[in-house]
Parts: sequence; C-alpha cells; structure tokens
Amino acid sequence: MNTPFQSIRLYYYTIRYLTPRQIFYQLYYRAKRLISNKVTFNNTDLVNVQALKMISSLSGQKSYEGSQQFTFLNKKKVYEYDIDWNFSSNGKLWAYNLNYFDFLHQEGINKSEALLLLDKFCENPSERIIGAEPYPISLRGINWIKFFTANKINNPIYNNVLKSHYFHLSQNLEFHLLGNHILENAFSLLFGSFYFRDDKFFRSASKILNEELTEQILEDGAHFELSPMYHQILLFRLLDCINLVKNNRWKNNDLLDLLESTAIKMMGWLKAVTFKNGDIPMVNDSAFGIAPSTSSLLEYASRLEIHSDKIPLSDSGYRMVREDKYELFLDVGSIGPDYIPGHAHSDTFNFILYAHGKPVIVDLGTSTYDLCSRRQQERSTISHNTVQINNLEQSEVWSAFRVGKRARVVQLHETNTSVEAMHNGYAKAGVIHKRKWSWNDGKIIIEDKLTTKKSKILSQARIHFHPDVDFMIEKNYVELLGLRIEFEGKFKLEQFDYELALGFNSHQKAKGVQIAFSKSLKTRIIIS
Repeated sequence: MNTPFQSIRLYYYTIRYLTPRQIFYQLYYRAKRLISNKVTFNNTDLVNVQALKMISSLSGQKSYEGSQQFTFLNKKKVYEYDIDWNFSSNGKLWAYNLNYFDFLHQEGINKSEALLLLDKFCENPSERIIGAEPYPISLRGINWIKFFTANKINNPIYNNVLKSHYFHLSQNLEFHLLGNHILENAFSLLFGSFYFRDDKFFRSASKILNEELTEQILEDGAHFELSPMYHQILLFRLLDCINLVKNNRWKNNDLLDLLESTAIKMMGWLKAVTFKNGDIPMVNDSAFGIAPSTSSLLEYASRLEIHSDKIPLSDSGYRMVREDKYELFLDVGSIGPDYIPGHAHSDTFNFILYAHGKPVIVDLGTSTYDLCSRRQQERSTISHNTVQINNLEQSEVWSAFRVGKRARVVQLHETNTSVEAMHNGYAKAGVIHKRKWSWNDGKIIIEDKLTTKKSKILSQARIHFHPDVDFMIEKNYVELLGLRIEFEGKFKLEQFDYELALGFNSHQKAKGVQIAFSKSLKTRIIIS
C-alpha cells in the first residue's frame, strides 16, 4: 500500500511525460462524455458508396463456432437468445473482440450466418455502447468493408450504421492515447474514405498517417511501443491499406509511397527479430494466438509486390544474435515511448535464448490486460531474465497500463561479438546495473556488475526456462540436455516455479532458477 506521498510521486512521474495534446484531449473527451457521447444515426439511405477492389487478404483466426458461440482470448460464450454486444463478464478486451468482427474473415465462415450476425448488430445500433468506442469502430470498419468488398455486398442498412460510426470516430479520434490507437483510427478512416468517397475522412486519415508513421516507426523499422505482437498487427493493417490504395486509384497523392516505404522497414525489422521456427519474442505486451504470423505477413506482402530490406537493429534497443547453434535476443533499449508506455514491461537487459531451433530461456509473455495481480506480475522485473535489486522495479509499472519513473540506458557499447550497457533504474537505491553479453559459436557469457557505495544489497538474477526444458541444479551450475549454465560470484542458487503465458487466459507451469549474488555475477552458457 502506497503512502499519500508515494502515490502523488507515482502520478507525477506518470503524467509528466504526457504530451500537451494528450492532456488536452483527456480533459476534452471527459467533458464531452458528461454532455453526450452517443452515436447519431442517419435514417435515410446513403448514396455514393463505392464498389472497391482488393486482392485477397489474410484469413482471420477462428473465433465463431456457429449457433451464436464465440471464443476469444481462450474464453467461450454461447448466446442462447439475443447477442449481448456489451457483454463484459469475460473482461472488456473480450467484449472488444466481439465487436471487432474479425470472424468475418475466418476460413469457412458461412456467408448467410455472417450476414445474420451483421443484421443482429444493426438492430438497435444506439445500444452498442462498447462497439461505439473509437478503437472497436476502427477495427470493425475495416473488417466490414473488406467483407463487403469480397462478397459484393451493398446494403443500405449496413452502410448507414457504418457511416454513422465513421462520423462518430472522426469526431472522437484517440489523440488522448496516441500510439497504436491513433494509427488504427487513421487506417480505418482511410478505408472509410475510399468506401464512401469522403474527402474529409481522407484528409484526416492522410494527415494522421503522415505524422504518426514518421513518429511511430523507428529508423530500424520497429514500431515504437516495442511489442512484436503489435508490430505484426500494425504491419497487417498497413498491408491492407496498401492493398486498398493500390487497387482503387481514387486519389492522386503520395500516400501510397509512404505506406509502402513504411511497410518495407517494418518487414525488415520483423524478419530480424523472428526466430527461425517462426516465433516472435514475447516481450512487452505480446501473446501467442493474436497477430498474424511473420511468414503469413511476408507472403501477403509478396502478393502485393512488396519486399523487405535488411536494416540493422538499432534504435529499437533490441538485438538478435544468430549463430549455428543458437539465437540470442537481447533488450538494451528504453521501455518505449515516454508518452505511451502502456504496453511496456519492466524488463531492461532481458534476454531470450533458442538453441537448435527450440526455446530454452523464455519471456513469460502476456496473459491478461485486466487490472489484477497477474497483470502486475507479468509486467514486473522479477518476471524477466534480468537482475532485480532490493525487490525494486527498474521501471515503476503500475495499474494495468501505467508506468511511473522508468529506467534509462545511459551507456551502450557494441562490437561484432559483444554488447555492453548500463541503466539507471536503481539509481534511487544508489545502484547502477551494468550487463555485458559476449558470444561465439558455442558459448555465451553474461557479466553483471553493480556499482554502489552501499556495503550490502539484495541482488538476484532470474532465468525462466521453457516448460519443455528439463534441468538439474548442481553446486554452481545448471545442467540441461545439450546445454550447461555455469555461475561465478553467486552465493545462492535455487529453483522457482512460474507460469508461462500460452496466450490470453492460458498458462503452463514451468520452472526457472534464481541466483542471489552480491555485486558481480558471471554466467556462462555453453551449448553443445
């Protein structure tokens, strides 16, 4: 329980990084909701709906089983009578997924049943409270337009609801959040502009995309929130927009060039961080079973005649070491953009190891966005393969999506066979943590050094093993099949239990080792 002073301090370090635009729109939208935030529907038939052309996109994951049975985030719900589009007992993210309509694109979806679901949504549309929020409007708008285009549907009732929601979105763009939310708003407005031939939607979408793609996509191609899962999602959306603009020459502008050049960078980064077996690193808010795979995205891009460039990893702070026997993923960067760190974890100097194409040392991943102890634990320092000092957090993750004071990497030095960095996340405890990785074909050395004037500190490094990994602890090493981890400078080595996230609301029991040490620790990973 925080004291009043600690709470004020936490809020101060959380709010101080917000942009003036975010603060203005936070206040503006709060005031607006006090008056009214309902969608106004036009009851007249709409005109000037444009039949679009698109090549086939990617199929969605199966979430609709028929007979009003839905499964999202590994939670199932069967509606016996009417569908409650505001159903929140499975959490708000589940309700969001229900309102996205991704299931329109799952393989084998029955067209007549899909139309029935659309009809049900369009009954009493003013009651769609969750579905009228800007984020689900954005995703649903794209899904509807893609479905209408693929199936040559032009229904005035659907179009009326869609146009009304798009007008509501255009008046409630998520400038109070920014990040991936404002990008999703803009991607969707672009679809709406082409479908309805709406110049205002197009101007708004183009302006946001020109500003935000430049801001949010880093020089090495990473999306700046540093979640590989969200990177895949946004790349998918970007490819859909390229598909739309390329095949429907409505506007003569430079937007397509921006979209394609951005996609090329994003593909290069994604290829650089994807493991050989197709896994992405489950760092920050990343989870299995949510985003399209890297291979499917590259295949889709190829059909759009877009091919990636190889760009060295740099300002994202992530590094990937590839040797014949292993792949080593490292985090030596910031936790993400200061003004939107909601998907960040306290994981500076985290690492992931795959050996011979299989996961050995892993990140816990993400299994919930609910405000609960598990959410806090999955974001905390102790849940990552790094060092914790005096039970403190490197970065003050709190609530479900907030961060107070955050760790900064203050030094970074790299060679062809090593990376060394220092962060100040424990400066308030009078400690600076330096970690160095060095490697060759069969060995990885990790050196941790703590600089402090204090005579005694509580320091512990953690290593989380994949559930399929069997290991044995000896006096100063851990023995695995085909791999050995040796320690120098430790004073206590013990095993702990944890739960690996297999996706949202899905876990598997696993084990790891915790190494308590004083001010220095050397770890040797030897791979045969």
